[in-house]
Amino acid sequence: MRILLHCILILFVAAIASGCATSRSFSKKGLKLEEAGLLEEAARMYYTSLQKNRTNVDAKIGMKNTGQVVLNNKLQEFVQLKSFDKKKEAVAAWEDALNYSNRVSSLGVELTVAEFYMKDYEDMELAYIEELYDEGLALMDSGEYEKAEARFKEIARLDPEHNEATDMADVAYCEPFYKAGKEAFELGNYREAYENFDSVIGRVPMYKDAAAYRQESLDLGLFTVALLPFENATTRNGLDAKVEAYALEAMTGVKDPFLKVVDRANMELILEEQKLGLSGVIDEESAVNVGELIGAQAILTGTVLSYSPVEGDVQRSMREGFERYSVKRLNRETNKYYFETKYRKTNYQEFTRQNTVSVSFQYKVISLKTGEIIKSRIIEQSETSTATWAEYDGELQNLFPIRGNGVNTNMRAQQQLHALMGAQRTPMTTDQLTNDVFQSVTRQMKNEVGTLIRDLVK
Repeated sequence: MRILLHCILILFVAAIASGCATSRSFSKKGLKLEEAGLLEEAARMYYTSLQKNRTNVDAKIGMKNTGQVVLNNKLQEFVQLKSFDKKKEAVAAWEDALNYSNRVSSLGVELTVAEFYMKDYEDMELAYIEELYDEGLALMDSGEYEKAEARFKEIARLDPEHNEATDMADVAYCEPFYKAGKEAFELGNYREAYENFDSVIGRVPMYKDAAAYRQESLDLGLFTVALLPFENATTRNGLDAKVEAYALEAMTGVKDPFLKVVDRANMELILEEQKLGLSGVIDEESAVNVGELIGAQAILTGTVLSYSPVEGDVQRSMREGFERYSVKRLNRETNKYYFETKYRKTNYQEFTRQNTVSVSFQYKVISLKTGEIIKSRIIEQSETSTATWAEYDGELQNLFPIRGNGVNTNMRAQQQLHALMGAQRTPMTTDQLTNDVFQSVTRQMKNEVGTLIRDLVK
């Protein structure tokens, strides 16, 4: 540990010494440039020197002299722009001068800004803010809200305590969204209205009556889908309930404020109150009556058309490899024995077992206003799980894979072969694959129905 700390200390001292040497080099370059009258270039050299080593006294003295000249030149540029009434450019020049002074100050060298410069800037800033405010109001009147917002934001940046400018910037941002929202609302485009009012509320929660309009847009545009019991056209019992459960989970996961899903339990409660049952109400002909009873615009129903689980048999094949062994040899020169490593061909067994589940599923979305099918699709999906492993009768540490006609002694290749010996020997069961395939099917259905709702609710 002491040796390690000593080494670190040596490296640290060496790094400091290197930095000091580099700093002196830049300082000398700065001095030569300063003597030649190239003050801005000299200031850059002194600045770099101090970045390398802030304790370099020569660099500090040089930076103080040349940096002040550079700063004064920047301040003179500000004065000139102000005299030509170029307020925006003058502000930029002033900020550039102050930024330069602050950067130099961060290296331990303080530059001076004369008091009369400060007074000039304060007077000009006040006039510039008044000009920006008048421009902002004029742009608001002409409907150029984005440009108006930029003016008010600039005022707030220059004078953070100018609360009126901040408020006007919010108005300039919110008003176009508010107007667009009201126009969309009047046209019955409730999603578009909702999104515009949502943008308003995101910036100013209490802006006019945007919150009330957003809620009314959601209420009027809400699209309720009733999830009716699914059907099973296969001989495997329970598939309808399984896919229905996954469908409900998927549909309630749709991130759309305009979609409301009514599940079987809620529908049964509503229909029970009406002294009706769910049986016989999922065909197109009676869909309109069901919609009126449960307050939905559409129903979603599905059918498992086919289901094919296949549990595969274990497939076995013989593979070639190499077995390492040692041969005792006599070194005739030293008259001593040694062991020579050799390889001979051997065999190991590789096994494969594969389970597969295939499903064909149809879903329908039926309008409860017209009784028409507005979306219908058959989704075919398969899920497969394969287990591959190997067995070897000999010493595993002596087993090597084959490469071409020879032995592959690459450590990674050997590790992969050895891992195969301990690999999982059981694929996923068909029950597990059934869950996966229904999840995949209902996820596809969710995405497609979600797109349909976005098309229906503009």
